Amino acid sequence: MHAAVISQQLVNGLALGSIYAMIAVGLALIYGVLRVLHIAHAGIYTAGAYLGLYFYNLTGNLFVAVLAAMIVAGLIGALIERFVYRPMLPKPRIVALIASIGLFICLSDLFRILAGPHQLAFDVPALAGRFAVAGVTVTGADCLILGGTTAIFIALWFVIRHTSLGFAIRAVAQDIETAKVMGIDVDRSVLAVFFIGSAIAAFGGIMVAILYNAVYTSMGDMVGYKGLALIVIGGFGSMSGAVLAAFILGITETVLTTYADIPMSRDGIAMAMLVVLILLRPQGLLGKS
Repeated sequence: MHAAVISQQLVNGLALGSIYAMIAVGLALIYGVLRVLHIAHAGIYTAGAYLGLYFYNLTGNLFVAVLAAMIVAGLIGALIERFVYRPMLPKPRIVALIASIGLFICLSDLFRILAGPHQLAFDVPALAGRFAVAGVTVTGADCLILGGTTAIFIALWFVIRHTSLGFAIRAVAQDIETAKVMGIDVDRSVLAVFFIGSAIAAFGGIMVAILYNAVYTSMGDMVGYKGLALIVIGGFGSMSGAVLAAFILGITETVLTTYADIPMSRDGIAMAMLVVLILLRPQGLLGKS
C-alpha cells in the first residue's frame, strides 16, 4: 500500500470526519446544557443545505449564502428551543425526546412540500478544481470543509472559554439551578446554545450538499443517527469527545470501505463500528467512569 494512497484516504477521512463533527458538536453542546437528545438537529442540518442552495441561487455568492443559511438555521434552532423545548422542561425528558422525533419527521415532510421530492443539485464551479499537494489530490470542496471546520471550532472554543456568554453556558451546563441563583440568565444561555449549535449543523449540511452535489429531504437521516451515537462515544455532553469520535469514525469508515472486503454498506460498517466502541467504552472516549 503506497504512502500516497494512505495519505489520500486520510484526507478523505478528515473531510468526512469534519462533516460528522459539525452535527455531533451541536448535539453535544445542547445535551450538555439541557440533557435533551435533540433528534430534530438532523432536520436543521438538512434545512441548512436547502437554505444554502436557495441563497446561493439568489446571490451567486457562496460566502454570503453560507453565512445567511447559518443565521437563518440558527434562528430556527432558537425558535425550536423557545416554543418546543422550553415549555417541556418541567416534564419528564422522554416528553421532549418524543417531541423532537415528531418535529424531525415534520421538518422532513416540510422540505418535501416546499422544495419537492426530487434531489436538487448544488453545483459550485469555483470549488470543482483539483490540485495535488505532496502527491495527494485535494478538491476545492475539501479545502472549504477542512478550513471552515477549523475556523468554526476555533471560534467556538474562544466563545466558550473566553467570553461572558461562554462562562454562562458552562455554568448552566454544570448546574442550571445554581446558575440561576448566581444571577445568570439561563434562558438567554440556552437560546444561544441552540442558535450556535444549529448554525454549525447548517454549515455541515451545506458542505455535504456541495461535496456530493446533492440536496434531498432525507439527507439528515443517517447523519442524525451517527451524530447521536457520536455524542455517546465521545462522552455525554463532551464536545471535544464528540469531535474526536467524529474524526475517528470518518477516517475508519473511509479506510474500511476502501480496503476491507466487507459485504456491508458504508453506513452499515460505520454503525457496526460505533456499536463496538460503545461496548468497549460505554462511558465514552472522554467521559468519566
